[in-house]
Amino acid sequence: TEYKKSLAMRLKVYGTEKPHPSVAGSYNNIGSLYYSMGKYPEALTEYKKSLAMRLKVYGTEKPHPSVATTYHSIGSVYDSM
Repeated sequence: TEYKKSLAMRLKVYGTEKPHPSVAGSYNNIGSLYYSMGKYPEALTEYKKSLAMRLKVYGTEKPHPSVATTYHSIGSVYDSM
């Protein structure tokens, strides 16, 4: 998919050593695609990658909207399963 191409490009640009919000966004977009296709286990996997990266980027001490959005997306997957 185009989202996977975007992820690959972002990983080349930002690398894999340090988490980056754009890479987390790509994982989230892929999760959304799988969710819309009804592929819930795959969506959950991608959302969890996004969440893990966003927590590393933004931390857990102070709430961040991107982290909240990802938690919401994970909840939607569980609700649909």
